[in-house]
Amino acid sequence: MFSIFYDLPDMIKVVIAGIICFLFTSMGASLILLFKNIKKNALDSINSIASGIMLAASIFSLLIPAIKVCSNIYLVLISFILGGVLIYFGNIITTKFEKKINSNVEWKRCLLLFTSITIHNIPEGLVVGVAFGGGNILAAISLTIGIALQNFPEGAAISFPLKKQGLSSKKAALLGIASGIVEPIAAIVGYYLVTLVSSILPVILSLAAGVMIYVIIVELIPDSQNGEKKDLMALLSMIGFSFMVFMETILG
Repeated sequence: MFSIFYDLPDMIKVVIAGIICFLFTSMGASLILLFKNIKKNALDSINSIASGIMLAASIFSLLIPAIKVCSNIYLVLISFILGGVLIYFGNIITTKFEKKINSNVEWKRCLLLFTSITIHNIPEGLVVGVAFGGGNILAAISLTIGIALQNFPEGAAISFPLKKQGLSSKKAALLGIASGIVEPIAAIVGYYLVTLVSSILPVILSLAAGVMIYVIIVELIPDSQNGEKKDLMALLSMIGFSFMVFMETILG
């Protein structure tokens, strides 16, 4: 199966990876059609595993390759920090959207929630494209797995609040699914950024690493540590990290 994927043109690989991320968002959003509520421990477990995979992937697939191909370590580190800064300001924008959700106009609350999550999905899609553009296919696959896993609970985190805002289960699911459409598109953009302008490869890889690690620290780890089973969630993160290390060192 992997050999078939390896033989595909790079652009097809990127499109498939972006679609996989989108499908996991869709599956998470569609849970509203099957359940009224989801146990928090289940979502926390998925986030924990995803955080470990994404942390290792950010280091092995993005940051270390950037250091190897760039003689200027300061450029790599500045780009890495800038990736976090970009997401920081992105979060400020989405937070303003979320504050407006308290409006009494139902459709406006739903629209703003949908918009904020859609904006949040764009950098994740970009990172997938950048990872494939970096040339390490196995590492890019592992990063895609990590992002796809965390998209599953993220999809549920869209549709269930929309349901509470008064939308029907079907409409809430459709909006949740629609929010993930930007990921395959962003993946293609990220891939072309790297391949068309190869001289900026270290900068793009470092930016992507900064984006991912910021998301892990600010969102995934805190979310998974909100429950009672913090030690178990930490172990699951380590398992996810170990999985990525195995993929990178043994299979690579």
